[in-house]
Amino acid sequence: MDMANKNYILLPDLLSTCPFKVECNPAYESVSNATEAWINSYGIPYKETTYKCNLVAALCIPHCSQSRLREICDLFVLLLLLDDIVDSAPISKDADQSKQQLSKNMMESLQPAGLFKPLTPFAAALHDCWQRILINITPGCRERFLGGFRAASEASLLQAANRMNRRTVPDLETYIKFRRNASFGLLSLSCIEYSLELDSLDECWENDTFKCFVAYAIDTFSWTNDIYSFNIEQSRGDYNLITILMHADPLLNIQQAIDRAGQMVIGRYVDLQRVRNELISWGPKIDTQVEKFINGSTALITGNMAWSFESTRYFGTEREEVKRTRRVTLLAPMQENLTGTISKQETNSNGNITEDVSSQQTLHQEKSAFNSISSAKYMDKLLQPYDYLKSVPGKNFRTKLIHAFNYWLKASDEKLILIDDIIDKLHNASLLIDDIEDGSLIRRGAAAAHTVYGIPLTINTAELVCFLTIQSASKLDHPCVGAILVDHLVELHKGQGLDIWWRDNHVCPSEDEYCQMITGKSGGLFHLAIELLRLFSPMKSDMKKNEIIDDLCQALTFLFQIRDDYCNLISEEYTRNKSYCEDITE
Repeated sequence: MDMANKNYILLPDLLSTCPFKVECNPAYESVSNATEAWINSYGIPYKETTYKCNLVAALCIPHCSQSRLREICDLFVLLLLLDDIVDSAPISKDADQSKQQLSKNMMESLQPAGLFKPLTPFAAALHDCWQRILINITPGCRERFLGGFRAASEASLLQAANRMNRRTVPDLETYIKFRRNASFGLLSLSCIEYSLELDSLDECWENDTFKCFVAYAIDTFSWTNDIYSFNIEQSRGDYNLITILMHADPLLNIQQAIDRAGQMVIGRYVDLQRVRNELISWGPKIDTQVEKFINGSTALITGNMAWSFESTRYFGTEREEVKRTRRVTLLAPMQENLTGTISKQETNSNGNITEDVSSQQTLHQEKSAFNSISSAKYMDKLLQPYDYLKSVPGKNFRTKLIHAFNYWLKASDEKLILIDDIIDKLHNASLLIDDIEDGSLIRRGAAAAHTVYGIPLTINTAELVCFLTIQSASKLDHPCVGAILVDHLVELHKGQGLDIWWRDNHVCPSEDEYCQMITGKSGGLFHLAIELLRLFSPMKSDMKKNEIIDDLCQALTFLFQIRDDYCNLISEEYTRNKSYCEDITE
């Protein structure tokens, strides 16, 4: 696969790495027929075989009753069809006014019978659906549903306005908060609560840990959707997480931004499992309902992922091929789309967002003759070995470890994402060099990068990625970042150098020497991640706690490398994915 071809992108493997299973509600077919007939009765043309909007409800809510599934199917079909209409509308003042009127009328439809005048068949249908839901929904769930619907409608209108008014996009941290509203995430989780007939969760929704789980579930759902929908959205001039990441780091090409977004999703898998274990007990009855809600939330995540490859919404008629290969043909971008031209947002002294028109940038355009080599035209070629390696899924062990340690250190999401990306880039760059130094022919079950692109380019690529990573680390905005990075990279290379020197000079190290080598070679990136997290930890410095964290990190370093070496000797699967005994020469 020629990933250097800019007409294609490779999706991250989010399904096989997801720890939550996919299921489908057994009432899907019978409910689907009823919903199709119901929505057609309002003069809204819909065929399940074409759109499969009922299927997403059945996949996202596999364990509710048939009657509740029917109500959720009615709702999901309406919202998805409406979303398509809004997204396909032209970028103009008149279109925005029509969207505002439609959004207002849809919001007004969510009130008791006799108080509403529909302006469209969609509003009339939503009003009817809502009357049925009102019969059984609890007051708390009703308020969460209405709040989620209102927040999503307002966010959708704001994004549409940004598309028209200079195509302004927010920074990453602002976007993450914005996306939690725009994705109908709270409304979707309220639907989970309603469909599973959970009537005792009001107290839980006030708990900070529970709210954190909700936010992370919405992030996972939303970011996955951003990855899968990016191709469609960039073709019509809209923005999502991929665009935001490219805006934050202009050196990223589309593939690298998608890879980074994939790492963010995988990181959220870890966060969800961690926060789940941190929830307090509210007593047997409520705990049982909390468990159902959590399982329902993770089903929402996997159901949405699975549906993305069953519907034509994102990948058209190529969806089965895309699911098999993860390869997507890029659509022609809209002229002046948001992947190309972006305006920065700044905050003035009054705290209001202003626009820095002078900072508009074309992401892959040559900025000057001096810096022309940084354009995507050249960078795609220079980074071919790295992009190739990234296209082969790994274990994502370091991402999981970073998120686990942040349980204690509590760095912000924005810093955590940047630190995770720094470690991931340095790790993959080190693998490119490591395979050359060990003479490896296989990496992750595929041909090693240097056997495909040659040793000279692969070495240069690895070094380039390291320097680009150091350059991008400045975004962490702390005076100690540079020194910490260099110190740990020096230790990493010293450890790797010792390993090579012993091998080439036929020297067998002592056990203590071997452990010292592991500390540098394998522990360098582990300890680097911890040090960077500490820089941005709001927790009060505690010497004893820091020592415990360092000791745990060191123990994991030894476990990881010694296990790796042992498996290199005795594991047939390891031999298939790498090579036999390539790391064991002393």
